[in-house]
Amino acid sequence: MPWVDTHILCMRIRLAAWALLAALPTLTACHPRVSSRAAWRVSPSPLVLAPTVADTVETEEVAKGVLLHRLVNVRAPWRAWVLDVDMAACVQLQAVKGSPTAVGRHTTSVLLSRLPAAAQAVAAVNADFFLFAPPGVPTNAHIERGTVIAGPGPNVLLGYDAARGLFIDSVRVRGAVVSAHGTLDLVNWNRPAPNRAGLVDARWAVPLDTLVRRRAVRLEPIVPVRQDSSAGRYVVRAARAGDTLAYGDTLLLVVPPAMRARVVPGDTATVQRRLTPSWPRETVGGRGVLLVDSMVHTDVDREGNAGFRGLNPRTAAGIATVGSSQRLLLAVIDGRQARYSVGMTLRQTAELLQALGAQRAVNLDGGGSSAMIVRDRDSGALRVRSKPSDPTGERQVGNALAVLASCAAR
Repeated sequence: MPWVDTHILCMRIRLAAWALLAALPTLTACHPRVSSRAAWRVSPSPLVLAPTVADTVETEEVAKGVLLHRLVNVRAPWRAWVLDVDMAACVQLQAVKGSPTAVGRHTTSVLLSRLPAAAQAVAAVNADFFLFAPPGVPTNAHIERGTVIAGPGPNVLLGYDAARGLFIDSVRVRGAVVSAHGTLDLVNWNRPAPNRAGLVDARWAVPLDTLVRRRAVRLEPIVPVRQDSSAGRYVVRAARAGDTLAYGDTLLLVVPPAMRARVVPGDTATVQRRLTPSWPRETVGGRGVLLVDSMVHTDVDREGNAGFRGLNPRTAAGIATVGSSQRLLLAVIDGRQARYSVGMTLRQTAELLQALGAQRAVNLDGGGSSAMIVRDRDSGALRVRSKPSDPTGERQVGNALAVLASCAAR
């Protein structure tokens, strides 16, 4: 696909004459590589950044409603790739784990390639921070097509649902196990902790550690709970020595010592679980809120250690809202490559998303994980458009966020 070279000066000329259709051929002359297939869309508006932000901006349309911007700052130096997704167009998002459980790592390219052809996947970026052992377990909630694979953790989420649209926020677990001996309030789901009452289902697939296992009981289904707020009925059984994982429709219930009398082996119990304030269709986690109400958040100067906040390759997501219309901005900044791109600090990443028009933004996993993958519009081949910092190329990651050129199941 040809590039649209959009030098800042030429962009200013274009904007000044935007209303004069007769002048459009003259303006196009500013861009010698413009073709009819790479014309600017009216929405979102042409990207204009101050010269202090980027020396050059190049843009191509990778699908209807999805633009890819390449930004270059030669002084820093840094290079960034930004997917600009018009959520009012025929597009949708999907959190991609690449397996039915929370465990497992793949490159972002592999995660994108495994989506079915009918999904019309056009691009993806790496998403959440993850554990190396067990490999690939996201540190926050991974919800994929409404299915909770990993439950909420301590950090914020980038999510989408029909009621809220795009959001950067937290979701929490609410639920209860009710038996003849009392009610056990649930606060965890697929995120077991020894002192927090919670459920583990087969999608977690991480063996319980010794302390958690001692506090677990097994729930054998009579009428299993569905992946919504409906209630299911179970028989409570004492956990066996080998019950470190949940299988099939069986659940493991973690019961803190002070609550043990409320759920007794042999009881018949009703189980209800839900997420509040909403049950998103898709979520991936982040760490470090960058923007709130168009302002750089104080987290950028205190999140993690100095190395985390310093110059690094970055992946970040921003939401730009105008009226009822939303745009998703997915940015990947190359880094750790002297004279090509040194990366950005957490604050600089926030300021870039701010310059792009985002009012809310969150930092995703960065470093060697950062990758921007785009499907070539002509050949259909997947291309790594960014330049990952690992010497071997793309790193295997815990999950990704994909952009689909499809209206189905929105």
